[in-house]
Amino acid sequence: MSRNYSEEEKNQHLDQYKVSGKTKTEYARTNDIPEATFRAWVKEEAYSKYGILEETVNSENNTATAKFVKPIIFSNENIRIELREGFDKEFLKRIIEVLVYDK
Repeated sequence: MSRNYSEEEKNQHLDQYKVSGKTKTEYARTNDIPEATFRAWVKEEAYSKYGILEETVNSENNTATAKFVKPIIFSNENIRIELREGFDKEFLKRIIEVLVYDK
């Protein structure tokens, strides 16, 4: 059976991992955390801090351009919303209305 970790637990493990000198695999095994789960935490933390490199290919002249995209992330234990540059504000508003009023 899978275990749910609180955000506080995740953050504590990530902080301990950074100073442990262990690989992700070693840290996960030592702390009885599924390796895939721990790797996802590390990736999510890096993504939220550093963003991603997004590549766009122009089909007319077959050139590629890359731009750095850092999302704004809202999350709790059950919901995660990532907003990127140019997001649709009306769509976000409808989502929030459903989350708040549809019970």
